[in-house]
Amino acid sequence: MPAILQPAELVLDAEGVPYAPAYGDVYHSRAGGYAQARKVFLAGNGLPHAWGGRRHFTILETGFGLGTNFLATWEAWRADPARPARLHFVSIERHPFRAADLAAWHGREARMAPLVRELAGAWPVLTAGVHRIELDQGRVILTVAFGEAAALLAQLRLRADALFLDGFAPARNPEMWSAPVFEGLARAAAAGATLATYTVARAVADGLTAAGFAVRKAPGFGGKRDMLVGRREAAAASDAPDWSERHALVIGAGIAGLSAADCLAARGWRVTLLEGEGGVARGASSTPAGAMHALLSRDDNRLTRFTRAAYLHMGGRLAALAGEVDWSAACGRVDCVDEGESVEAAAQLVAGLGLPADFVTAVDASAASDLAGARVARGGFWFPRTAWLHAGAYCEALLRERGEFVSLKTGQEVARLERTEAGWSACDAAGGVLAAAPVAILAGGLDLPRLLPGGFDLPLQRVRGQLTGVPAQAAHAPRVIVSGYGYCLPPVRGMMWSGASYFPRDTDVSARPEEHRANLARVADMLPENDFTALPAGLAAHVGFRAVSPDRLPLVGAAPQWEAVTGAGVNRRGFASVDLPRQHGLYLIGGLGSRGLTWAALAGEIVASQIDGEPLPVEADLLESIDPARFLVRRLKRGQA
Repeated sequence: MPAILQPAELVLDAEGVPYAPAYGDVYHSRAGGYAQARKVFLAGNGLPHAWGGRRHFTILETGFGLGTNFLATWEAWRADPARPARLHFVSIERHPFRAADLAAWHGREARMAPLVRELAGAWPVLTAGVHRIELDQGRVILTVAFGEAAALLAQLRLRADALFLDGFAPARNPEMWSAPVFEGLARAAAAGATLATYTVARAVADGLTAAGFAVRKAPGFGGKRDMLVGRREAAAASDAPDWSERHALVIGAGIAGLSAADCLAARGWRVTLLEGEGGVARGASSTPAGAMHALLSRDDNRLTRFTRAAYLHMGGRLAALAGEVDWSAACGRVDCVDEGESVEAAAQLVAGLGLPADFVTAVDASAASDLAGARVARGGFWFPRTAWLHAGAYCEALLRERGEFVSLKTGQEVARLERTEAGWSACDAAGGVLAAAPVAILAGGLDLPRLLPGGFDLPLQRVRGQLTGVPAQAAHAPRVIVSGYGYCLPPVRGMMWSGASYFPRDTDVSARPEEHRANLARVADMLPENDFTALPAGLAAHVGFRAVSPDRLPLVGAAPQWEAVTGAGVNRRGFASVDLPRQHGLYLIGGLGSRGLTWAALAGEIVASQIDGEPLPVEADLLESIDPARFLVRRLKRGQA
């Protein structure tokens, strides 16, 4: 069943301190939240001194609450000339506050006002799971995980340098201070990681000790004599690669490749981007316009959850880039229910998933028509954050923003990728080296299986799709995206685009009149004021080819080293993706199918985080679902290696 969040409400006790009625406890000491944060959590972890000279530093917190610890940490980071280039703050919260409550409470502290405004403006939709927020020009990365602490600690993938153990008193909230939580903290802690907490409860000290932390009492805060501090001396070996040079080779300058280059460049990597065509976004990314799409499912399955995370992440990336642009707009989307389905059933689905109104609501046909500015045949779901965008212009915007770090080389057809002592070399058909780097990312769509060294055949299928463009004056065009059996965009540069057809293993590049008719019939079904009995004059077409995996999920992550597990004598019983060794320095982004505009930005962030050893932006089960190794594991289990 899907996890349903219950947001917190801003309630003050008789002394004006934020209070949680459900737990019968305050959010911070009556001596002051910021003072507590600085004394207990920053000083208790030896900060800011401990992060001095680090490239990046990661803090893990249990209990985001009103964000006081985070804001105090951010303020300290800004004031420290020896600060790390990137500060990661990962925080778990079961009952998150709304952005308006965060702004209202912290707005009373004038010195924090700029930070509070930025945080509140970027605060995510309150849906269960992991959300990544980039602040301070991408140098401070807040990853908030909404849900149960023990369950989320089992799903987070990070190495924390410092732990802020904050939460309601153990007697009021025992689940936050339980053995599964302590064990999860130990798994997440780097060797030498420090911890600090306001509580000195014996059960907490014993639980942390049992999990492998050395803890001791230290002078407390706000009239409290003691608090606990500690250190994790022994920890699992770091899985963060140590690169000889921060230089990456990205093959493919579509939306997948540009997203990977964007995320690496944000971390200070130098990127060489190779493209066989004459410019960016020339393959599946060459669509004249497309839309982000969120999904709904009754069981909130992994495809739905990953797509939701990517949809929200892409929305944040577009907002950061936007400004005055004509290639994207957050117009919203009406997704019509199927013929014979009711709006009441749609409303029950939304309620059962516990999704907030700023993510999705159910609307009847009348409300859908008002939103669309054109008559919509059936009601359905309203997604207010959905945007359309021109993929090529988006790619060019990423390239402009990261031009200092990204070198684009077009007309560079890569014939094969070779492993060398120094990393990876991209070679042409004659064997000449086009470029080389310690790290390589294959993001070439349908070319991905051809370029993979070692001979393992990734099961990607070519699927033909045709879009139909109608001059806006020849149609009753909506002002929002309308979808159902197909989709229809609002006018983009004078054209209303609709589609798309779906033909596996079809290699025909020419536009077909019958597919235009089918696309326009779907438009008329959703928007019945349109009559396309005859094809209108000025019709335009776009034909493209998607790379689709068998399970319709993308391939994102480190390439498996299949030769290490396919030989004789390998025990494959109980094998899992996590057991597979990986090809050092080789990563994949592929199989984006029809959802490249939605998935690409998050895919790039995942791969860049893996490469740089930073906290990962989605849960472990979602990483497993998109792991390129999953198909090899399935073959091994079936004895088909």
